[in-house]
Amino acid sequence: MTKIDFDQYAGQYEALIAAQTSFFDRDNDYFVRYKVERAKELTGEADAVLDFGCGIGRAMPYFRSAFPNADVVGCDPSADSLTIARRDNPDCRFFPMDELAATPHFDLVLASCVFHHIAPAERQDALRYAYDRLKPGGHFVIFEHNPFNPVTQRLVSTCPFDADAVLLRMSETVRRMREAKFEISETGYCLFFPSQLAGLRPMEKYLSWLPLGGQYFVSGVKA
Repeated sequence: MTKIDFDQYAGQYEALIAAQTSFFDRDNDYFVRYKVERAKELTGEADAVLDFGCGIGRAMPYFRSAFPNADVVGCDPSADSLTIARRDNPDCRFFPMDELAATPHFDLVLASCVFHHIAPAERQDALRYAYDRLKPGGHFVIFEHNPFNPVTQRLVSTCPFDADAVLLRMSETVRRMREAKFEISETGYCLFFPSQLAGLRPMEKYLSWLPLGGQYFVSGVKA
C-alpha cells in the first residue's frame, strides 16, 4: 500500500472534502465545527489545545471560537499543508510533527480522522506522542470513521487521499488508548443525520451507543 503524501493534496484539499461530504451537509465545515464543539463538551475549558494532524488548519477558527483565550496549536507532517494553515490562521501556531516539543503543555489534544492514515504498527507511537504533550488531567479525543457504516466505507474507498486508509473499530481505539495509559472517560457514535434531517440532530446524544453513526469518538484522560 502506497503511503499518501498530503503535500500532493494540500492545495485542493478543501474542494475534495466538499465533494466527498456534500451529500451529508453542503456546509462542509459542519464536521470540523461539530467535532471541536463536541470535544469542548467532553473536556471543558482549556488554556492550550493541539490539533493533532491539523492539515491545512480547517478546524482552527472553531478552536479559536471555542477557546478564545487558549494557545491554539496545530501539528502535521505535511509542510505544504502547514504553509496554508499558517497563512489562513495567523493567530495560531503550527509545527511539523518532529518540531513540537514533548512537554506537557496541552489541556486538550484532538485527532480528527487521523489514525486511519497511521500504519497499525505506528499507532502506539502516535498515542505516546499525544500523551507526552498533555498535562496531567488533560484529554485526548479521537474521532474516527466507523467501519460498520456502509456509507462511510463507500466514501473512504472512493476518496483519493484515503487510499492508504486502514479503518479502526472503536474497540481497537479504546484498547490502544488504554495500553497507552489513558483512562477512557467517554465513547460514542456520532454523525447520524444529514442536513435534510438536521432537526433530528439533537437526538444524536441518545443514539451514541448505536454503532451506525458515520463516525465515533473516544475520549481519554492522562492520569
